[in-house]
Amino acid sequence: MISEKKKGTPEGAPVQHKNGSTSLGKNQMLVDILLDLLDEGHRIRRPKNGSIDRELRDLIAQKNAAGDDVIINIGKGYFRAGPDDEPELREYLAKERSRAKQILDKADTMERTWEALYDNI
Repeated sequence: MISEKKKGTPEGAPVQHKNGSTSLGKNQMLVDILLDLLDEGHRIRRPKNGSIDRELRDLIAQKNAAGDDVIINIGKGYFRAGPDDEPELREYLAKERSRAKQILDKADTMERTWEALYDNI
């Protein structure tokens, strides 16, 4: 549930939500609802609204990075991985590691290209 505006806070001031965020507006309310659904064991699809999707993905990434949760998406919607979901978790982790390797390879290639082009100037 989303907390109400605290007494004495100026109108329009950020409201502290149960997930720790202080965003204003309906996007945050929808993200909170989606995270609540995950708490209840539902799978949820990525929202079609780009800003809501971005906020949801950011919060999920923060929870996963902080060690607070194991929320994954392997094309069937976001869900909390539990004891019976190890194959899905392994698939997700393999994709994440592959993405990370591609990013590092690209950065290395860009650095080598830059050095080849501009180190002799």
